[in-house]
Amino acid sequence: MVMKVAIVTAGTLPVPAVRGGAVENLVESLARVNEQYRKLELTVIGVYDQEAEKQARKYSHTRFIFLKSSKFIDFLDRMAYFFASKLLKRGGSASFRYIFRRFSMLRQSAQILADGNFDKVVLENSATLFRALKRKNNYKKYAGNYYYHIHNSVSGSYGCKKIIPGCKTLAVSRYINQSLPDFMRSLPENHLRVVYNGIDTDRFGQPLSEKEWLSIRHQYELKQDDIVLLFVGRLTREKGVKELLTAFQQINDPNVKLLIVGSRFFDSDIHSSFEIELKKLSEQMADKVKITGFIPYEEIPQIYAIADIAVLPSIWEEPAGLTMVEAEASGLPVITTDAGGIPEYVGENAIILRRDGELVNNICRSINLLIQNTKLRRKLSHLSIRVSAAYTNKKYYWNFIDQISNKSVDGSLLRQTE
Repeated sequence: MVMKVAIVTAGTLPVPAVRGGAVENLVESLARVNEQYRKLELTVIGVYDQEAEKQARKYSHTRFIFLKSSKFIDFLDRMAYFFASKLLKRGGSASFRYIFRRFSMLRQSAQILADGNFDKVVLENSATLFRALKRKNNYKKYAGNYYYHIHNSVSGSYGCKKIIPGCKTLAVSRYINQSLPDFMRSLPENHLRVVYNGIDTDRFGQPLSEKEWLSIRHQYELKQDDIVLLFVGRLTREKGVKELLTAFQQINDPNVKLLIVGSRFFDSDIHSSFEIELKKLSEQMADKVKITGFIPYEEIPQIYAIADIAVLPSIWEEPAGLTMVEAEASGLPVITTDAGGIPEYVGENAIILRRDGELVNNICRSINLLIQNTKLRRKLSHLSIRVSAAYTNKKYYWNFIDQISNKSVDGSLLRQTE
């Protein structure tokens, strides 16, 4: 029987994920795999985007509901972001960029849930989305059938402490379920569920032709014989990119280059003083460091393909480790940290560093080790590919279904997908 599932997104970035975003790409991956297996009747509620609406036409078994905001609300958001980032000098100002639009979307999402008749409701990441259940008493209508897909640590209840404990979690790692706030501690053990992230392994790890490989390297001013270190992620302090740049200053080999791929907040107009700080630091090594800015997700597999080593030294409690899995699926040896759920994803087949006072020096030592030891690079590369096989989009799809249907997926059916 086909389940009717409503997925409510946070309203910051669109789905399909034409503007980037790890969560948005994961939602789209469900829709993509569902085109093949059709076990779900998906409805994805998200923010309007012209290009996303165009891409949505490719999906026959997912209904995308695009919610628009008024010009007045857009104006309020611009003013809120201006005051937060310029006048108040407040950290975390990115959260103010679409605050009024998200309030508008919550009201519209609540109405859609009230008017609809879904078997399951999945809230993507933001606890503010529980307000769409609180409005219209939707939490009563969907009692026992609403799920909180948690991609980051939960920071607040947003006035929904009474209804959040009625959810079942779909956490991206065991670490996330173990770090839930006090008001979620009453959730019974069998409601604490894990759905490990997946990636499209058909896209990552595909070899480029020599012409393509050389062309892309040339595009980023990289030579054929360069050893390329790669960082992919948002350019924020918690991702460890400054520690990486500081460590890279100690690398003396002129043929070792560092490619930093990312921006402050995906494909948006949000920038930060930290990005300026990184650029000033990188300018001291202008001949060896290239910061690309935002690159569309569909182009990222090619970026991994021209690299030799991935260095992803997250310094916060990283909920999962999607970029680490992408790097491993691309056959790259990975240098990372013991942050949050990362060890659950990379296993013991990466260089995992402690986040202590020696982190910068240890990043440098690990880079030098892999530069000098070609045999170790090849060994870790081989192991990386084996580990990443556990995180395919198909396995993600079937695990997602398993956890929201309260029963095990038919093992024989799962095996047929591999």
